[in-house]
Amino acid sequence: MSNRFYHPDLPTEGRFRLDPDESKHLLRVSRREVGDRVEVFNGRGLSVVARVVAGGKNSAELEVEGPPILEAPPDCLIEIGAAAPKGDRFDWLVEKAVELGVARLVPLTTERSVVDPRGSKLDRLRRAIIEASKQSGRSRLMELSPPAALRSFLVAADGVRLVADPRGAAPQSWPRIDRGATARLVVGPEGGLTDAETALAEGLGWTPVRLGPHILRVETAVLAGAAAILARLEAPSALL
Repeated sequence: MSNRFYHPDLPTEGRFRLDPDESKHLLRVSRREVGDRVEVFNGRGLSVVARVVAGGKNSAELEVEGPPILEAPPDCLIEIGAAAPKGDRFDWLVEKAVELGVARLVPLTTERSVVDPRGSKLDRLRRAIIEASKQSGRSRLMELSPPAALRSFLVAADGVRLVADPRGAAPQSWPRIDRGATARLVVGPEGGLTDAETALAEGLGWTPVRLGPHILRVETAVLAGAAAILARLEAPSALL
């Protein structure tokens, strides 16, 4: 059961109230009572320990106890541009990307895309990001961006740039990824990117990379890619 709660405008001292949804979660779902201590985070890397001082039907008041807690910056800023898979597979992708520490996820529209998540779907997923952050102990929320065209994502990006391709480089041949760097990964839809899209990415400086010996579904490829990036982090060149 979660002992962490979310407040976007979290103070670092004094009393504050949780919004109705978080109050319900604290009082009715988690069954916290006056006097209990919990952790509250603001989604931007800051959290506090707070004591429950009052509770009503849909209102919980807490008081900060002790100094603020700052989450360390990530070892690597990971951004994923991926075609959205169908149904609850996208929900699962978002939840696991949060757990792995992905900083930003951008749903991509490609030539073979069949899902274009917008509006209420994205709002619901942003709420799921908060819940996954509570569970995983993360204090920085993953950014879920509005859908973007593949070309615009490819052109705007810098840092280490990787595009998933079954014909791409094996992990031992990937570009170097230093700690503190930004790494970006593009994952296409079911059926993959077209040859023209892959050629466009290569022409813009992206490196095609292989994520495993078999063809992966979108959500599997995203998580395999993020995990591979984390596994390949190296000390900055200046420290070698």
